[in-house]
Amino acid sequence: MFRHPQSVCMTYIQHWCFAMWVSSRFVVAALQSLIHAFIPDIFVNSTSIVVRDVKKALETAGCR
Repeated sequence: MFRHPQSVCMTYIQHWCFAMWVSSRFVVAALQSLIHAFIPDIFVNSTSIVVRDVKKALETAGCR
């Protein structure tokens, strides 16, 4: 039915879980960035940390 999960060597459920994890990290990062916009001394590095973590996860998930 779906070809993309197979193309990255994941089952549908594995792909769903991974995509939901990435999405949840981005939601948290967006909220932290919003707070940081108003109070710059809070969440100074949080967005960079999330981007680094997601990048690493994308590089190691499934197959390439």
